[in-house]
Amino acid sequence: MIYLAAIALLLTIFGFIRKTRQNGLRVEIFDSIFAVFAGLAAGLFIGFGARIGMGAIAYSNGDAHRLSVSGSLQVILLFSSFGIGLGLFYALVLRDLLRRSGFAFGALITLCTLYPFSEAAVQVMRFQPTTASLIFFTGIFTALMWLPFAVALEKLLKLWQRGFRKAILSGLFCKKAETRL
Repeated sequence: MIYLAAIALLLTIFGFIRKTRQNGLRVEIFDSIFAVFAGLAAGLFIGFGARIGMGAIAYSNGDAHRLSVSGSLQVILLFSSFGIGLGLFYALVLRDLLRRSGFAFGALITLCTLYPFSEAAVQVMRFQPTTASLIFFTGIFTALMWLPFAVALEKLLKLWQRGFRKAILSGLFCKKAETRL
């Protein structure tokens, strides 16, 4: 898994260089900063989805459902931080390739993580589920994490590029500030 992260990091660096040549360094720095924050905000869906999935595993094991606020917040914040890297990777590498489709990005992440998540779920379950039920329920909970994250990420990036970027960058970098009364 660390090799995939290294490859994603290299692709992100090359994506940043490519986009810097297209848009300029200042614009791309601000775009990348916003992609990080958008990834963190949209990553809350990852955190909530992970918490729901963990609760489902505990319920299927027959454990008493112990839900603490501090434990839930730790899980949500930890998993939402995954959105930072994924948001930057999507904005710099995959957004143009997937034609700005958050749903396609979510489906791609779901397919890439379905096997590792199902493998991890089997290790903590106290019973042996059938292959079909394992794939079905892992697919549901995995999609519950990634699809809302990716769609929200794309919506936030569209919001940035359609309105906020032009307003903020023109205000910060113009030589003569325009004031409207």
